[in-house]
Amino acid sequence: MSKIKLPATGEGYLGETMVHKITRAVGVVDSVTEAKAGWPPQITLKLADGTFKKGRLSDFREPSAAERGKTSSA
Repeated sequence: MSKIKLPATGEGYLGETMVHKITRAVGVVDSVTEAKAGWPPQITLKLADGTFKKGRLSDFREPSAAERGKTSSA
């Protein structure tokens, strides 16, 4: 059964694997600041090397099958 994710608020993304669109860095969503009063949701992605990438939800995307394989084997 899949998790319900709401892109409008950012709800349901915590713990999901995501990819930063510009740098193509793959990581797991560490924290989510839900959308309030017209502001987009903000997420923090924890990368495999222990660093963090912060940005709007629209700065990230779902991983492809090859990218998903990289994170599970790493």
